Amino acid sequence: MKLSRSRIALPLLAFLSGTSFLHADILILKNGSKLEGNILSENPAAVRMRYRLTPKIWDEKDFPRTDIQEIIKQTPQELELIELKKLLPTPDLFPADRYEQLIQDRLRPFVNKYPGTPEAEEVDKMIETLQEEKKRVSNGEIKLEGRWLTATEAKGEQYNVEAFKLHKEMQEEMARGEWEAALRVYDRFIKNRPSYIASSYYTAVIADALICLDKLEAYYTKMAGEQPALLKRQTEDLAKLEEDEKRRTKAAIDAEKIRWRADYDAQRKNGVRWMEPYKYDSQGIMSAQKQVTAESARLRALNLEDIKARNEAFVAVYRKIGEGDYQAGAAAFNRIQAFGTVNEYRDIVADQKAKLLALYGEIMRKNAAGQIATSGSSALGGAGTTTVDDRVAQILAEANGTAQPAAAAPAAGMAAAPGTTVAPAPGAPGVAPQPGVAPQAVRPVTAPAPAVNPPNMQQPAAQAPYPAPAPAQAYVPPAEEGTSVQTFIMIGMGALLVLFGFLAFKKKKAE
Repeated sequence: MKLSRSRIALPLLAFLSGTSFLHADILILKNGSKLEGNILSENPAAVRMRYRLTPKIWDEKDFPRTDIQEIIKQTPQELELIELKKLLPTPDLFPADRYEQLIQDRLRPFVNKYPGTPEAEEVDKMIETLQEEKKRVSNGEIKLEGRWLTATEAKGEQYNVEAFKLHKEMQEEMARGEWEAALRVYDRFIKNRPSYIASSYYTAVIADALICLDKLEAYYTKMAGEQPALLKRQTEDLAKLEEDEKRRTKAAIDAEKIRWRADYDAQRKNGVRWMEPYKYDSQGIMSAQKQVTAESARLRALNLEDIKARNEAFVAVYRKIGEGDYQAGAAAFNRIQAFGTVNEYRDIVADQKAKLLALYGEIMRKNAAGQIATSGSSALGGAGTTTVDDRVAQILAEANGTAQPAAAAPAAGMAAAPGTTVAPAPGAPGVAPQPGVAPQAVRPVTAPAPAVNPPNMQQPAAQAPYPAPAPAQAYVPPAEEGTSVQTFIMIGMGALLVLFGFLAFKKKKAE
């Protein structure tokens, strides 16, 4: 169907006059008011302007020049640049592909559209900034709370980074007023295995959770007060209907309640705690109120200062493990045992122990392969040494279910601890085997593995320093396969010598 010329022109005129993207003027009055819109006409006495009275309402008025302090006329590129400037600074944890998307989809088109203008030059500088940041992200760096972390620091902060992401997601739900949804994110924060209650963001999450709980408490209280009136009005409205209409309306009400109950039960089955109760169900509203009150009381009873101090110690363990500093990680792990660890931290302690053991194994494999001599910080006591950290050895022994002997042979590529006498293992290179005894590696004596959770200890006073790591007994690492390979090599060399001697004897006999 062909549209008339007037039907096309009217919407276009409305668009051109109503938008501020093509052209905008700013009128600054002497009383301090600032008006944005379009100047329609000017004369020596006044300026006529169409401006925004509210964000959605436009007005048109003549302003005497005696009331005007300044008139600012903006070009289209100036207006577009205002929006582009909002792209910087980039948000935290911005991925590399999003940098390229911003450059190609938002900034390059502007430069091509307005080449040679001062605004295009400014956008070119923005592109350079984004390209530099993209390169940093591609090299493993991250921006966290506006601060750039090196690749090594980023690995050390991985536990905190995951906690930060959840906290940010929770705050986004709060900004939308979705209090139940925000608390569902909070549950993921505290119920993950391992949870993030040992992160640096836990105290901030508690504060935000209390805001959500307060909002819901007020909302549920209002629901509880309105429920009798709603139910009464529903009953009265049904009574006024004809039988057929009443039957259909009641069926619709029942179907709505059934759908709500099915969804509610399904989420409950999946462990979801925070859901809006049915507005006609007084029992459901009361149950939601009790849940909010109980959780609020639990969080308010927590000592946030104690939690903050304890979490700094837990984060130090994750940080050193992530940085690959296994000796400092072991020392930090030893410190957290002085906090009288409660059950809710059990999974975190087990996770840290597993990560510490994995790092230890990685270092040992590299040492055995001759790739590195040592890794991590110096000895826990502060003196430079390449000895395996006693605490790591103790943890390894616990994980293997083994007791620790009084002395241990140093790991491959590592020196024995100062002042420690190590008896060479039978069958080791350069040591003659005992008569009638097959060469074998020294193994630790097995013993029942201790509990994963560290022993409860009295929490020190806030002003007292962390206790020094307790000295642990030396540990004999499991024997490396290199010993048996060296033995086979020596046997092979001996066999070759015998073969050469036999061939020389046979040649001499033939002559």
